[in-house]
Amino acid sequence: MDFPDNNYNAETYFKITRYFDYLLVSIILVFIAGFITYGERFRLWEYTYSYIGMLRTPGGNPNIVSFLIFLAGSLFNSFICFRISSFYINKFFRLLFRICGVGFILLMLPCDIINSIHSLGGAMIFGSLWIFSLARINEIYHSGIKNFALIYFLILNLTILPYAYLYFINSAYQQIAQKPAIIGLILTVKFVISEHLNEPIKEDYDRKIA
Repeated sequence: MDFPDNNYNAETYFKITRYFDYLLVSIILVFIAGFITYGERFRLWEYTYSYIGMLRTPGGNPNIVSFLIFLAGSLFNSFICFRISSFYINKFFRLLFRICGVGFILLMLPCDIINSIHSLGGAMIFGSLWIFSLARINEIYHSGIKNFALIYFLILNLTILPYAYLYFINSAYQQIAQKPAIIGLILTVKFVISEHLNEPIKEDYDRKIA
């Protein structure tokens, strides 16, 4: 039986894509605004994204404006992740975006005050989106688009895994590796959503009518 609800497929596709674009723009704007309003000169290759949300800079200066921007951005990003999760029929993907949403809530806690919980939030965000990307890449590969699946896999893991290793060993170079890791992760999620979104919705529908 043919899948009859193509309008729903297209509508869901555009909703998820649009909301992820909101997330992407939010992350970029928070970084730019936090960079501009930071309590001291922001050292791009020495400071991590989380430094924007500090109450005080490493130099001891107040960082209230940048902190409030980071707080508002993280709260907005959490809402977006929960919103994206609501569009998915696939329960696993829904769970991953909910984990990501909770991660953004924990990320709101300043890393210079409660770093352990803040770091847990960051790990939940990176981990959930990384697993989501791998799952989507696997679907893309088995759908026959093997070349793109390989490209997405390389972009994802050549940026994420070096950062994960440097973070695990607490290397001083982790701050440098974080920026390409964030870019690689966001681009990969964007690619796999755009490339292979409708299939799980159609499969779930087919299973229901079988």
